[in-house]
Amino acid sequence: MTNLDIEKLIRISEEQSARVKEMQERAAELEGHAESADRRIKVTCTTAGGVSDIQIDPRAMRMPAADFAEALKNLIKEATDDLHRQLSELMAETYGEAANPMALVQNQEAVQERIQQAAVAYDRTLDDAMSELERIAKQLGL
Repeated sequence: MTNLDIEKLIRISEEQSARVKEMQERAAELEGHAESADRRIKVTCTTAGGVSDIQIDPRAMRMPAADFAEALKNLIKEATDDLHRQLSELMAETYGEAANPMALVQNQEAVQERIQQAAVAYDRTLDDAMSELERIAKQLGL
C-alpha cells in the first residue's frame, strides 16, 4: 500500500469517467435503421425512445395484413439489432473488447463462466488465507 499512487488513481478514474460520459453522449445520438427489400417500409430505433420513426410508402399498404405485420415486426427487430450492434461497438471502444458490457449481456454462457471462475478464485484465496491463519496460530501456540 505504500507504493500506491493516489494521484495516478484519481487521474485514471477521471479519464475513465470522461470516456464513459462521452460514450453516453454518443450513445444518445445513435440510431438503428432497417428497411424492407423493396424500400417501402423503413424503421428507426434510438436508445432513448425505442422505435422512433416508421415510414410507410402507401404502396406497402396493399400487402396482405398478415404479411405487412410480419414485415414490420422483422424490420423493428432488424433496426433494434442494428442499434445494439452500434452500442456494442461503442462500448468496446470505451471499455475494451474484454470488458464490453454489451458482449457479456449477449453471451450469457460467458457470463456464467466468468462467475464460476471468480467463485473458484475466491474459494482458493479464502482457503489460502485460512491456511496462513492456521499456520500463524500454530506458531503463536494458539
